[in-house]
Amino acid sequence: MKNSDIKIKNVELYFLPVETRVPLKFGPETLTYVTCARVKVEVENREGKRAAGWGETPLSVQWVWPSDLGYEERHVALKEFCERLVSGWKQHAVVGHAMELGVDFIDNVLPLQLEAFNEERGEHEKMPWLAALVACSAFDIAVHDAYGIVNNVHIYKTYNAEYMNKDLSEWLIPADDADISFDGKYPEDYLVSQQL
Repeated sequence: MKNSDIKIKNVELYFLPVETRVPLKFGPETLTYVTCARVKVEVENREGKRAAGWGETPLSVQWVWPSDLGYEERHVALKEFCERLVSGWKQHAVVGHAMELGVDFIDNVLPLQLEAFNEERGEHEKMPWLAALVACSAFDIAVHDAYGIVNNVHIYKTYNAEYMNKDLSEWLIPADDADISFDGKYPEDYLVSQQL
């Protein structure tokens, strides 16, 4: 446990409509508009400090959900799924580093939310995992942003033992024939720092 550990206190979702200046072609489909999901996540660290972070991603329907289904049906479904994620993230009770919260959500909550969403859609084509991941990414980005702000540190300076409770061996299992161990390794061990 670290004083920098956070818990989620509130989540807000906004949809921003964007009209493209020119039509963009994706496979058999042409894009003329897209919706960006913008998320605000408020967190609190163990010292009782609070901060809000922001995340945003375009809901790129054609890319995340290739299908013969009409664009608008998939577009509406993606927006509805984002709305479902708000309550999922609000109820996410894990406390820790932003990466720990995100990995836990993606591993344990997101699959259940996607399964329930697809069951509710009934006979409609199921939304794919990629679409769920992209919808979730705006929330995850906001959590990372909030973590850095509440702890007054650039987020990329926190992917180490000083801030994280778990090393990469918690999440990564090398292939049987690989001569590598992630014990005691953190994301910063694989990032290149550029001094500006």
